[in-house]
Amino acid sequence: MHKSEIRTYKQAEEYILEVPKFTTKNPLEETRGFYQFLQKRDYKEESLGKIIHIAGTNGKGSVCSFVNSVCLESGYHVGMFTSPHLITMRERFMIDGEMVSEEAFLDAFFWLEEAIDAYHEISPDYQPTFFERLFFMSLCLFQKAGVDISIMETGLGGRLDTTNVMEKPSVCVITEIGLDHMAYLGETIEQIAGEKAGIIKPGIPVVYADKRGESSVVIERIAKEKEACCYKVSKNAYKINKIQKKCIDFSVCSRYYDYVRLVVETAAVYQVENATIAMSALEVLKEKEQLTQITQETMQSGIRKMRWPGRMEEVLPQVFIDGAHNEDGVEAFLASVKAGWQQEDGKRCFLIFSAVNDKKYDKMIEMLAELSCVTDFCITRIPGQRGVRIDELEKQFRIYTNRDIHVFEEISDAFEFCMHQKGEGDVVYIVGSLYLAGLVEDLVKGSL
Repeated sequence: MHKSEIRTYKQAEEYILEVPKFTTKNPLEETRGFYQFLQKRDYKEESLGKIIHIAGTNGKGSVCSFVNSVCLESGYHVGMFTSPHLITMRERFMIDGEMVSEEAFLDAFFWLEEAIDAYHEISPDYQPTFFERLFFMSLCLFQKAGVDISIMETGLGGRLDTTNVMEKPSVCVITEIGLDHMAYLGETIEQIAGEKAGIIKPGIPVVYADKRGESSVVIERIAKEKEACCYKVSKNAYKINKIQKKCIDFSVCSRYYDYVRLVVETAAVYQVENATIAMSALEVLKEKEQLTQITQETMQSGIRKMRWPGRMEEVLPQVFIDGAHNEDGVEAFLASVKAGWQQEDGKRCFLIFSAVNDKKYDKMIEMLAELSCVTDFCITRIPGQRGVRIDELEKQFRIYTNRDIHVFEEISDAFEFCMHQKGEGDVVYIVGSLYLAGLVEDLVKGSL
């Protein structure tokens, strides 16, 4: 379909989904050139309000959501741009806690297409990539909404990421660094940390997760080179007080209030660290930008109210979806299951798994096979060329476990099997890919 024929949201979404087939990633300088053109036209970066720029391997979406929840609780008008989406592309654009309407999405789509056509008079060959289009559309949406604060999540990296064309963020945040997207970002933790730390701007404070010494050294060095104040969040920054079935009570060492007691309403232990990073970033933002409406009380209520789909999310009674899709994510998932699991005699635990072929699915399977509470592994396939073949997944599971393995070509069949077999007190986990998480979320919504 030619863009001139587009009339509906669905048509615009289908057009954007086709973009990867006819364009490749642009050099950042070309993307920056278009960004500067937009600023000369009808977009101003100042219209995004205070910008919080967030990069990292794991947890950055959750940190975005914690920051968003607290800012909303504090009475600010907030835009949040994240990726990927689970069900609809509109999930990537949140304004005041709600995804944008189909009409607003379509308006931003047409705004961008007009700008691209105009820019072709200067640079005829420039075509924005899939991610670039969505990022530029977020600028339009947030400017029109008149937000006070914009929370902007990077895509794969940092240094060469499309979002890095933004010139004046208020705070930069770097979450946990792990081995993922190595074909694009580097083979070592140090190399990947260098790419992620590329979002650090001269004189702009940076908050980062101090989990691995090799990444922390790189982040600290780059921050020093750019004369950016650096605030690290280590394991000593928080203390877990009590883990219950559906919430975790913990305390965070605050820069203002000594220790603050917080609660996350989730079984995911890793969200304690993400909430702590978010709180640190908010305290830096509050001090730098004089955002006095952010208080201890709004942090406590905002963090407790945060909901982030596909992250140890209980979508039905005792049915949990977790978007873990790399080794670090699976490790965090395992820690959460082990912390909250209470084995009862005769109770079954089903684990639905699938993966895409650019991930280390063999290592993820080895780790998941060590989860002793699982009685039934259910293997399925993500549709399309990226999904790992069923026989390959089954072969890997057979290496590491003798427990029951059920094989389903269709995700819907795997889900229906588990729901049919599941008795009172049994548990179902869905893990391995955000694509899998999104597809199961859709199935759940269809079954309600």
